[in-house]
Amino acid sequence: MRWICKDDIEECLTQKWRDDAAKKLKSLVNAKTEVQRKAILERKASSDIWRGFYKLLPENLKKKCWYCESEDIRTDTPVDHFRPKNKVEEAPEHDGYWWLAFDWENYRCACDFCNSRRVFDDSEGGKACKFPISNPEARAFTPGQEWKREKPEFLDPFDPGDWKLLWFDGDGKPEPKPEATVEEQRKVTNSIDIFHLHQAKIVRARNRIRLDVEKEVKKLRVAEEEGNQADLQDAKNKLRAMVRDTATLSKAAIVYLRQHRELTAVKEILQLD
Repeated sequence: MRWICKDDIEECLTQKWRDDAAKKLKSLVNAKTEVQRKAILERKASSDIWRGFYKLLPENLKKKCWYCESEDIRTDTPVDHFRPKNKVEEAPEHDGYWWLAFDWENYRCACDFCNSRRVFDDSEGGKACKFPISNPEARAFTPGQEWKREKPEFLDPFDPGDWKLLWFDGDGKPEPKPEATVEEQRKVTNSIDIFHLHQAKIVRARNRIRLDVEKEVKKLRVAEEEGNQADLQDAKNKLRAMVRDTATLSKAAIVYLRQHRELTAVKEILQLD
């Protein structure tokens, strides 16, 4: 998972996009029935709003899925409605957060494996219409209710603290950060299922990241011992590239590199005190 700064998004949205989104929201509000609202949401003109949002994003925010950090590992990166627009799995009587369908703050870039329900022999997952919250009594059902009081019980790329909670074991399997609280552990555990983070293909990809990190750290250690500045700089550059924000599976690289934080070069790369 990566953290996404909202300021980076807001400054790239055009007035035309905002006006178009506002018009579509007005048509939803004026709809007299749920059937009419759903018909509006199914129109191409509606999906053009979130497709237009994606096109306006700066390239560094379109390089990988915001949830699992895959690039070409698990297909395309469409736009997910963080709060589902049509229905909510945990509340069958809910009509969905339709009033947020054209609100960019409800959008997250997600690959198909994170966004759609998939079932395999070894795992199943995918967000679909899931939206668990830890305070269900505060769930908003209408535009007039304060939906910001809800406490999502899974990780959100817009939350600057959430991305730090996701960790990986020696095989690339996702798990909570070692010092996570019980509440934080539950958010991570839910996220593993909701975003299908334990699917075999991406687990293997994280394990390859671990092996690449170990290879460069070994080179770094030897270079330091021998005083080989060229090899040392080469290893540091490769490790820096692996942990940069736009790199595929960079959080996994950070987790595995942190295991060698006793090295001065690693502290420098990860900007540790």
